[in-house]
Amino acid sequence: MKKNKENIIGCFENLTDKQLEILIKNKVDLKYHKKEIIAKQGSYVSHIIFIKSGYLKLYIESEFDSKDLIINIFGPQQLIGLSSLFESTTYQYSVASLIETEVCLFDIKEFKQMITSNAEFAMSLLKRSNKSTIHAYNQMYNLTHKQLNGRIASAFLYLSQQVFKNPKFKMLLSRSEMANFTAMSTMSAVRAINDLKQQKIISDNNGVVEILDVDALRKISKFG
Repeated sequence: MKKNKENIIGCFENLTDKQLEILIKNKVDLKYHKKEIIAKQGSYVSHIIFIKSGYLKLYIESEFDSKDLIINIFGPQQLIGLSSLFESTTYQYSVASLIETEVCLFDIKEFKQMITSNAEFAMSLLKRSNKSTIHAYNQMYNLTHKQLNGRIASAFLYLSQQVFKNPKFKMLLSRSEMANFTAMSTMSAVRAINDLKQQKIISDNNGVVEILDVDALRKISKFG
């Protein structure tokens, strides 16, 4: 039990010991391979997804696979499904693994009960939900107001600063997924990425991306 608590305590530190034990006792642990679907758009939401390890992409499905729109990338200690706690009972998006990923599934009814009985826990979940909402607003602005280079620059800044929290990271998104993350064609995404590499703003060494000039990247993100 102690090991299980240590794995999730950072996310649920505001729960009482009794609430945490209930959550742990009834959780379901699952492992997913790369590209496996974890939640399907339109399906019933029965659980909150907690990422123990790995990374997931959250995306809006299109009838054409190449036109899916990636809304966000989530990593360890993140929760998915909070938007369905009190509003929609079905997923408004799909979730898939980017790499080998381990998750815990928590019953959504238990989450609701703990929210109503624990104000601090409710506040912590609200903060997490608001952070995702703010990103969605920023993503909407980037995709509707920025040129192609500006979108790619914003994507790299977000990945390095918010997802991986490191200027050097393993690139988990394929070129087509980067295109879906920035709402452009794969060819346009490749061209924009190559422009950044040629300007020595980023480097890509066997799939490991490094931000070499963050000020230049911010400038392109802002004015691109």
